[in-house]
Amino acid sequence: MKAIVLILAAASTLSAPAFATRSETAQSLLPNTVAAETRQQVARDYEMKGDIARAREQYGSAANWYMLAIRYNNNDVSLYNKLGIAQMKIGEFDQARHSFGQAVKVDPSNVDALNNLGAVYCLQRKYKPAVRYLKQALALDESKAVTHLNLAEAWMGQKQIDRAMTEYARALELDADILTSADKEGVFAQVQTPEQRAMVDFMIAKAYIKRGNIEGALDYLRRAKEQNFKNLSTVWEDPAFAPLWKDARLVEIVKPPKVS
Repeated sequence: MKAIVLILAAASTLSAPAFATRSETAQSLLPNTVAAETRQQVARDYEMKGDIARAREQYGSAANWYMLAIRYNNNDVSLYNKLGIAQMKIGEFDQARHSFGQAVKVDPSNVDALNNLGAVYCLQRKYKPAVRYLKQALALDESKAVTHLNLAEAWMGQKQIDRAMTEYARALELDADILTSADKEGVFAQVQTPEQRAMVDFMIAKAYIKRGNIEGALDYLRRAKEQNFKNLSTVWEDPAFAPLWKDARLVEIVKPPKVS
């Protein structure tokens, strides 16, 4: 299941539940007793409405529908994941963390839930629990590029540069388009200050050049320059960037040192 992007076919127009809060919405429509089969069907109906709202980028409405669905089926990891993602989209990070935490309680081996929980901790700059959950996710499935990317961000937040570099490189090895694709599995966290972001861009440029991706390396060097990365001139000293030294486009980004 794609954990962050879900594309659905066009459907009839839906109106969001018109209640003051999402908790009131969920409570108001919950009957006292509903047969098990009926509960499952109602949950699926609400989930589909949430999916349609989310596809339309109506994330508040999507969260409403997913909360309703969970009232009828509180044992579905997918519902908690979808709710958490919708909550993140509207800036409700504490609520999203709770939703992803519930997903992990339902299924402790769900890689998407572990990744998403780690990502929201990272977004809240709580790097130690972020690392813990992201490592758990990778222990279950090492091939998830987005989880390596999130772990890199978490290491970067703790100024563990070498560890971050290793994870960025692994993410790019698994998915060369991970940094540009809008269709990534799971939540991707980016929380650095401009200074940290500049360093990350420089590190990603280095990871790209090591993979032989000249265009990717140049693109991220430009980004590092836009973020005023102070050590950009080190590209002329670092042997990793040697394949770029004769490329005129590098000179446009950063001038070579003057020969005395």
